[in-house]
Amino acid sequence: MRQGSCVIVGRVLLGAIVAGGCGADSASTPPGSDGSGATSGSSSGGAPTGGSAFTGGTGAAATGGTAATSGNDAGGTSGDGTGGRAGTSGAPSGGGTSGAAGSGGLAASGGSSDTAAGASGGSGGTSGAPSGGAAGLSGSSGSSAAGGPSGSAASSGDAGAGTGGSAGTGGATGTLDVFGIEQLYPSAPSGAEWTSEHWSGGTPYSIDSRTDPNDPLGISGMRGTGTLDVTGDGELVMGGSQPRIYVYPGDAGPWRDVEVTAYYMRVADDATAWGGLSIGTRSGPEGHATEVCDAHTYYARLRHDGAIDFVKELMHSPSTTQARIEPEVVWPPDGNLPFNAWIGFKFVIFNLSPGAVKLETYRDLTQGENGGDWVMMSEYVEDGGWFTQTTCEEHNPVNGESDMVWEEGGCTFIRNTGVTEAHYRWVTIREIAP
Repeated sequence: MRQGSCVIVGRVLLGAIVAGGCGADSASTPPGSDGSGATSGSSSGGAPTGGSAFTGGTGAAATGGTAATSGNDAGGTSGDGTGGRAGTSGAPSGGGTSGAAGSGGLAASGGSSDTAAGASGGSGGTSGAPSGGAAGLSGSSGSSAAGGPSGSAASSGDAGAGTGGSAGTGGATGTLDVFGIEQLYPSAPSGAEWTSEHWSGGTPYSIDSRTDPNDPLGISGMRGTGTLDVTGDGELVMGGSQPRIYVYPGDAGPWRDVEVTAYYMRVADDATAWGGLSIGTRSGPEGHATEVCDAHTYYARLRHDGAIDFVKELMHSPSTTQARIEPEVVWPPDGNLPFNAWIGFKFVIFNLSPGAVKLETYRDLTQGENGGDWVMMSEYVEDGGWFTQTTCEEHNPVNGESDMVWEEGGCTFIRNTGVTEAHYRWVTIREIAP
């Protein structure tokens, strides 16, 4: 497992920051199928030269907005939301080792966007993230900063953009799943596991009800609006405006701390920005149907506009985003999510401690060769301050919004939006012991 170019923990920026590479969605008045859209009001904070260098485990907190408020897409997942509630980021949990003191500046206060450019110059290192840590950030004139406990040391870089080391989280276990794909976290003892092996039965068929009759566990099925066609040779083909495949909790209990793996091929779609490979976890079984206050879901999205982000939903269907990685960072240089290419994507989520949930994404572009070359794309610690709209009493809303951290398990599902043809294979959902 390797680390990508941008890592976010809470709202403290860690690692080498590419301008515009991380933050909340910033497009204004997104299209929603009900005609609604959020109002923009974002402005990215600049980075002053000089000031104090980042040091030690807590790091300097950059002031910025919280996640952007998304528009509705009539299927429960956010569109490109903007604006949102301004807030001050906190220090990350866990401590990395600081680099030598340098002349780098603190990140400037942002507007309503979570995006902030990295400070210019300096050799101070940032702390590691929980469970291993992100790599240290070094400047042009100082010595190397140490990474997290499991990460490799970061080397010094050019002015204003130190090179980060590998993240310590999600280290490879050396264990392969039933499809020969690397498992990043160990499985929980007696934990639940679901795979798409039954899609390789040799006979094509369609999943057209809430239960797939060919699923040996009997816990997966179709939801939403669209079609789910199994090819018989291991692939599922989605089509329609809002197709979804749900995997419900089995005898081992609800899906809570999970590593979800899927390989995705984009073939034909209407280019809806937030469409693509969208994985939801910890969702109520009827939250996107009749029980709107049970829609609590965390999503990781490999989006058709080329971005990667996390989404939080408490009540159907308002939602907000965090840790957006811009398209040009994910798919340099043009930022386009490719067509007709298999892309491996992992969404890992687990409880760190009471009141704190860790979210991570990884990508593989080798089509699973030798288990895949899994690169961490983003991570985020949800420990309060991530607000989203809700009027449900159980979410303890204040002025129509809540930052409740959802720590319980639920359903896991994969969905898409505005798709004519999209292929999926080698899908696994596994309870883990991080």
